Amino acid sequence: MEKKNNNEKNVDVKVNPSSISDRIKGTIAFFDNSITSQRGSDFSNIDDEMNKYINAGKVSAPVKKINAHLKDHYVNSITGAGTNNEISAFSNYGLNNDTLNWPLWLALYNDSWVFKRAIDKPAQDEVTCGFFLRGDKDFSPIYKMYNRYKQDLISLLKWGALFGGSVAVVLFEGISDEELAKPLDVNKIKNRRFKLYVTDRWYGCACDDSEMVNNMADIDYGQPAYYDITFGNGVSTKVHHSYVLRYEHRNAPRLIKTGLLQNWGYAEGSHILNELLRDDQLKNAISSLINKSLIEVVKMSGMRGIYMGTDKENEEQLMARLEMVTWARNYNSLTILDKDDEYQQNTFGGLSGLAELLNNNMWLVSAALEMPGVLFGDMKGGMSQETDAYRRYAQTIYSRCEAYYRPVLNKFLKILFIVNDIDAPIDFEFKSLAIGQDNADKIKGIEDYSRLLTSLMANKILSTKQVAESLKLYMDYGIVTINFDERNIQKLELEEAQGQFDTIKNMSTANQVLNAEGGEGAPQGGGDMGEMPLMGSPDLSPSLEAGTGATNESFTSETPGPESLNITSTPSGGENGGGGEAS
Repeated sequence: MEKKNNNEKNVDVKVNPSSISDRIKGTIAFFDNSITSQRGSDFSNIDDEMNKYINAGKVSAPVKKINAHLKDHYVNSITGAGTNNEISAFSNYGLNNDTLNWPLWLALYNDSWVFKRAIDKPAQDEVTCGFFLRGDKDFSPIYKMYNRYKQDLISLLKWGALFGGSVAVVLFEGISDEELAKPLDVNKIKNRRFKLYVTDRWYGCACDDSEMVNNMADIDYGQPAYYDITFGNGVSTKVHHSYVLRYEHRNAPRLIKTGLLQNWGYAEGSHILNELLRDDQLKNAISSLINKSLIEVVKMSGMRGIYMGTDKENEEQLMARLEMVTWARNYNSLTILDKDDEYQQNTFGGLSGLAELLNNNMWLVSAALEMPGVLFGDMKGGMSQETDAYRRYAQTIYSRCEAYYRPVLNKFLKILFIVNDIDAPIDFEFKSLAIGQDNADKIKGIEDYSRLLTSLMANKILSTKQVAESLKLYMDYGIVTINFDERNIQKLELEEAQGQFDTIKNMSTANQVLNAEGGEGAPQGGGDMGEMPLMGSPDLSPSLEAGTGATNESFTSETPGPESLNITSTPSGGENGGGGEAS
């Protein structure tokens, strides 16, 4: 679609209905001329606006009448040959308002299966991955009610991703429209049934920015205090924010969010539009190249005169000649020609790299959507590659849940707690899509970690309590840590010193026993057990010798420890100094 004049209200377009890229250009041109400065609440009749968009796509620009035989021409969408496609979008960057171009996203969602899957699958996975609540209450009614409203929550996330934002109004049984304009009354909604009315930011949803929620303790702090919601009956109703679940998609800088985006988020397609255009252009170029890879040429005498003729007889003669060439091909691919006619085939064999080109572009689109190996379901690397890709995708979904879905779910759970009369703090955590694989890895990690802790306990480095505390931290939070403070180190030093003291004591007692026996069984060669060095202990050479009436000998161990060990040997007397004891 080509815009004739920025100041003109009417847009002259030329649209190929089979080309998504042309439809995208058509919606952009229409948007530039119709809704650049408008908001969802400004549309007097949104159906009329949509009809304008549809009619704009049907209008053809005034062009010179072209003979039907000349319409089949070579087109290279990648280089722009034969087309008016602009490729500057891949090299120039700037601020644009594609997020506000809701007709563009509707066209893409309607025509492109890649874009539709990019919107639908993450929304479905974010809601269905589930969560678990922490606490000692019975939360089974909460899980049951959550499952009942899954489809509404999926719609909330889908339309929020498509347009950058959406809302779900909680409509309680017995609550009138007038009461919706007042803050939610906790006592009135207990044990009441309710429905969720979901709509996107453009259709029947207008925010009153004149009054914002200024209570910092409120979950909607900084958001509009009231919304004007147009329900299915066509009646616009003022709704207090306490009844509204507001979903904002990709976050934007404050300057863009409060200005261009009108306090909503980016549309999912705003950052991948170029990739989608390139993907469509590449597929069109490859299709055109394949169609032209075999060109058949039939040379017949007098063809120029017949072709250049303008009367009906010439046209019929031309068609008859062409039918003569093609009609028998159903019979074993026969081609019937006159003996003077010539037939030749021009083939192009350079198609081997197209598959690789498509495959590489597929990964570019998947990466832009943060869905590698999932968007197109690639399996060429086997199940191991698919498993790794799925785990990366599961991590992406978990991050999106924390960033975008948590505020919505937190407020929705608060309402469910009130309806079911459960008085407990809301503390929940999202589950992973790959929870089965994660649990298997966690069990393996617990086994390995338990084996390590058990070995430390067997060596008396850790106590049973320390092992239990460390194992609990790992099981709850995946943290590998051991509660090992200075007291534990001092305790180990004391135990080591005590062991050395016991060794010294035992060796000293053995020396005295041998000496008391008068040298019986003593080492030969004048040796003495008292001369044996003790491992990790001081030299005990001054200790008791046989037959020596030694007085009290005192020495101090130099063994490292919290304090020095004093060892005193005292002979008990006797003629040969036997019966001595050490203390």
